[in-house]
Amino acid sequence: MPAIIFLLPVIVIVFALIKRPTPGWLFLNIYLPALLLVPDTFHTVTIGIPKLSVNQAIILAIFPFAFIQYAKLWRPSVTDMAAILLVALMSVSEYLAAGYKEAQNLCVGLIASGLAPYFVARWCIAFEQLHVATARRIVILMFAVVILSLFEFKFGYNPFLAWFGKLFPGQGTGWVTTFRYGFARVAGPYSHAILAGIMIAVAYRLQRWLEWGQYWERSFQHLPALPLSKARLISWALLLGCVMTFARGPWLGGILGALLLIIGRSQHRQKSLYIIAGVMLVTVPGAYMAFDAYLEVAPGVKMTMSQESAMYRKVLMSKYMDIAIDHAYLGWGRNTWPKVPGMASIDNYFLLLSLMHGLLATLTFLFLFVWQTIRLFLHGMREPVRQRNFPDSMSLAFTHAGILLMIVVSLVTVYLGEQVVPMLFLIFGWSEVVLQYPQAPQQSPASEHGDTTPFEKGHFRVMR
Repeated sequence: MPAIIFLLPVIVIVFALIKRPTPGWLFLNIYLPALLLVPDTFHTVTIGIPKLSVNQAIILAIFPFAFIQYAKLWRPSVTDMAAILLVALMSVSEYLAAGYKEAQNLCVGLIASGLAPYFVARWCIAFEQLHVATARRIVILMFAVVILSLFEFKFGYNPFLAWFGKLFPGQGTGWVTTFRYGFARVAGPYSHAILAGIMIAVAYRLQRWLEWGQYWERSFQHLPALPLSKARLISWALLLGCVMTFARGPWLGGILGALLLIIGRSQHRQKSLYIIAGVMLVTVPGAYMAFDAYLEVAPGVKMTMSQESAMYRKVLMSKYMDIAIDHAYLGWGRNTWPKVPGMASIDNYFLLLSLMHGLLATLTFLFLFVWQTIRLFLHGMREPVRQRNFPDSMSLAFTHAGILLMIVVSLVTVYLGEQVVPMLFLIFGWSEVVLQYPQAPQQSPASEHGDTTPFEKGHFRVMR
């Protein structure tokens, strides 16, 4: 049954040749549902061919159509080159450590999960004006994931892994529902609760942007009598989804990202920036000392599970730092780095990336975060201050900056894997659109023009 994945690109290509939809239509209606609903842990198993998940196979089919349609309009940027350099460094590292075949498999996976989502989002969102349509599609799909995940939260049974697992026998069995504080931690189709927390937090930030801009109709089409508006109900549901993951990394990252949004929505941005910076300077040292004291356990006193988890990550750095430095430039390879007994799990992606592919790859990866976040923040600071009682459609730069800050904080506590990889590169590409085309027109708010955006009604327009 996994071999059916190879048919998906063929189906997409045939559909595209016959119906001739825009690449953006394929991106919204085929790729995003596959990315957000089908667990990435299920993949092809054909010998001699790189593993492909459902979303990877689909984006590889969409990419050529987007390239043919929009490459002539493409204005290359530093971010584009940094994304390509990251993939090249990781592939070269793997080639030197494990040979051509392993490097080939890794390179194909990085293109399918990184570069292809990056460029398809970059081109389609820019040239088909899909800011609102993309945000709405991601949010409504994640809203559906949260609703279905209530079952997992109640019964500790992941329906996504169970349903799709029947089509991919023997795969995904390593992922199990974890518990914290006596509650099941929701993982949804993203395999691990922390990864689910990151994905839901991304959707929550996009949803708040949609809500502020009044880009939702007032109520659900078939549920007009609800006491909450559609936008408010989705926001509360996504916030509940974040809570159900019990993932502290995304929680902390989300709080820090929200501080950027507070600055962006303030009537006095400079003043808000100084106040928040001052509060951070006062609270961060105290929070660090409190955390350090939290890990100091008296002899004979048993550590809590939370203390054990935090202590593991603290010890992790000291144990593996010397190993990473031994192969500092290009790392040890994806599967060949030395393992410390009892510490096979590297719950810090920056450390893991340094071990696998060296400091050059890690610095390039960090550059993408820092470069994009600073540019987005400065871009947002230059935007007109929103007027009171007026739809806030000017905060997308701050929204993306908040998302990237949330993700980079989360990756200190977890590895980068599953659907978080293409979502991150999608955000990188989308952010570049916000920065390169700041005056690109947005769809009008849905509350004023019906239940769907022009794109979702089937009216396609390409910006030339």
